[in-house]
Amino acid sequence: MNDAVAVTDALLRVRDLRVEFGGRAVLREVSFDLFAGETLGLVGESGSGKSTLARAVLRLLRASRGSVAWRGRDLLACDSRTLRALRRDLQIVFQDPLASLDPRMTIGETIAEPLRIFELALDEPARAGRVAGMLERVGLAAAMAGRYPHEFSGGQCQRVGIARAMILSPALLICDEPVSSLDASIQGQIVNLLRDLQADNNTAMLFISHNLAVVRHLSHRILVMYSGRLVEMAPRDALFDRPIHPYTRALLAAVPSPWAPQPQPAATAVPASLPSATGCSYRERCRYAAAICAATEPPLEEVVPGHFAACHRARELMT
Repeated sequence: MNDAVAVTDALLRVRDLRVEFGGRAVLREVSFDLFAGETLGLVGESGSGKSTLARAVLRLLRASRGSVAWRGRDLLACDSRTLRALRRDLQIVFQDPLASLDPRMTIGETIAEPLRIFELALDEPARAGRVAGMLERVGLAAAMAGRYPHEFSGGQCQRVGIARAMILSPALLICDEPVSSLDASIQGQIVNLLRDLQADNNTAMLFISHNLAVVRHLSHRILVMYSGRLVEMAPRDALFDRPIHPYTRALLAAVPSPWAPQPQPAATAVPASLPSATGCSYRERCRYAAAICAATEPPLEEVVPGHFAACHRARELMT
């Protein structure tokens, strides 16, 4: 893939985002930027907070504090009317392709729904033409528009979900585990489709997955999350060639061959845990843990240019 991304002002700027459920923090002080045309991979085991982050960014659930600035406007402070207008540029593809589609609507109706909401000037023939074109763009026949979701395979349903998300040419697409429920042979097709659609529209993409092979194929930069915190952030090649955080090293050590079905890293390498009250939440599983790791939570700091890690021994581990 082309690694060149024009870095100007960030489209999306997340700062100190925190989400609590029942008084317990499940997302803690998360900060990152996302630029036009960039794919930012987000990896971590189940329960680490990846999907919570996606939903908090889109304000599908309430954040306790922090900010999510979209082109300079804080989404968390917008009123409902303003947020609704902004949503045409903010789209998501969910993990379960069949569950994310309304079984009572044909796929043509499903893909046309965003047009009915945001492009009121389009008449029915114009909408049908746009839907037909998008179906063909995602590799489905235009004649399938009258069928229902149960008549399609999982991979085809995911193509429908992608078509619905991309029909408005959004500036941001969040993909929440979009290939994890698909056969390995289909995963590559969907990933390549997403990459092609991104190139068509210069779309910024936050791609969430536990499949590191897929993330490596797609991403320009990668965020690593553990127990609701970002523990490492780096350009793709830097992270894979020279990971710093011990948790990232454990994840990479568990990666099988590209495109092969993967067990989630949590099942084989680093079981999930609740955040510690003090200190580093990963310390009990870390071979490099020291006394300071129990006393103080490490901040996410730039260890080398563009490469951040939340580890007290990060610079030592770089040598």
